[in-house]
Amino acid sequence: MTDEAQPQPTRSLHRLIYFSRQRLADDPPPNEQVEAIVRASIRNNREVAVTGLLLVHDGWFIQALEGPMTAVLTTYRRIIEDPRHEAPVVINAAPAASREFADWNMCARSLSAADEAIIDALEMRDAFEPTRLNERSALRLLKAVRDIQDRTALSAATR
Repeated sequence: MTDEAQPQPTRSLHRLIYFSRQRLADDPPPNEQVEAIVRASIRNNREVAVTGLLLVHDGWFIQALEGPMTAVLTTYRRIIEDPRHEAPVVINAAPAASREFADWNMCARSLSAADEAIIDALEMRDAFEPTRLNERSALRLLKAVRDIQDRTALSAATR
């Protein structure tokens, strides 16, 4: 078998994590605007094999996008052009070995008062400040939110 015929490892999976300040109008209510963002994201992301998780907390968006590099970058470009996002900052953009958020074309989660334990557990005891996140801490936060979302969904399914 020649080198050309051997399967090449896929390098197309890419993960981008960013944060931005929310810039939502008062009307409609912010939670309705976030729901609209999620609905549009699910529709758009499904078409291009992008998965991810959006955390909405204390006036911030923090999001991980995963999928083919071109699709992830195109999705992020659409986000930074969206006036509901102010001053977006990429925490990390790099190839990924596997998807951390494979179950969702987009999942959004707002932290409730009870979920504040996540922030405490991640040693962010001061005011929530995404600018202090690095690649590792941002991914750890989003994975913790994913796990809560999974447990919440499982709990709801067994009721």
